[in-house]
Amino acid sequence: MNGRFRYKVALWTTSPNMWPPVDVRSLTAESLARASLILAVDLLLVVTSFLNITVIAFNPDLYDVFGCYLISLSVADLLAAVFVIPLSIYSTLEGTWRIGGDNSYICKGAAYTQIALFCSTVYTFAWICIDRYSAMMKPSRYNEQSLTRCKCWIVFSWITSILLCCPIIVARMQVVFYSDAQLCVLDYSATPAYSGILAILVFVPTLVIVINTGCKILAAMRNPDALDDSQRMIVETDPNFVQTIFLFVTFVLSWLPLVGLKMYQIFGPPLNDADLSMVTFIFVWLAIAGPCCKFLIYMFTNNAFRKSLVSYISCSFCCSSRSRYEYHDIGNNSYL
Repeated sequence: MNGRFRYKVALWTTSPNMWPPVDVRSLTAESLARASLILAVDLLLVVTSFLNITVIAFNPDLYDVFGCYLISLSVADLLAAVFVIPLSIYSTLEGTWRIGGDNSYICKGAAYTQIALFCSTVYTFAWICIDRYSAMMKPSRYNEQSLTRCKCWIVFSWITSILLCCPIIVARMQVVFYSDAQLCVLDYSATPAYSGILAILVFVPTLVIVINTGCKILAAMRNPDALDDSQRMIVETDPNFVQTIFLFVTFVLSWLPLVGLKMYQIFGPPLNDADLSMVTFIFVWLAIAGPCCKFLIYMFTNNAFRKSLVSYISCSFCCSSRSRYEYHDIGNNSYL
């Protein structure tokens, strides 16, 4: 029985239909352009996410409650860049592969991963709003919130996202390859009940929290005279409030063109299929590339992050040459 199972696994992994070689002669200018765009998005996500995680994690001034939430967001972006986007690059170059095809194990795994990471990102945004609201309204009690409690909420969000998306694989739900975006997505028309429950459990609580806390924070920032001295000092001196606003603005702006296009497809007149395919591809990958703006937001709004990044880059380029110089200098001293 074990030998038969191993034989099937080996046959499945070595099947030419599972990982077909890229035929260079069949590549077109459009496929190369799309693959180049996806590759650029992938590299940007990898570099910016790695720098965000490294700088925040190894700087005591940045590694606070808010910094842990930012690390959680960057980890989700990094995992998507490592495990999901490379499949889209390969599928763009080899047009017949289609990430293994509809309902294949690779396609389901890719769809499961990207949906789980997106749910984790949405939940993290909700915790960020709660964190900023607590810091503004109850500054005396905010200091009692420890990093351990923050990490527990992050772990809870990740576990919840992973479990909510398990039916995609366990229950054999329909997953299709979306050729316009070169991604595997859940067939929402074939799974309306699960799609509705997933939207209710993920988006409804997050929207309620974001709208409620966001409106109160913006109202307090526009009218600081209504706050007491401690609240006013936190709002005026803490850069995390500005970072939170920019994070939400960039997230909404990155997804707004795609949402607007889908609404236009539903309620507007029909469009040309070729033009619609290219526009959909651009808008989808614009939304996926949106998290790259986190790095720019941290750079321009947080002085500590900027200084830590400069010192980190300087140390990376200079420490190796300095160590070689010191070793050479020691070797030239006979008394040593």
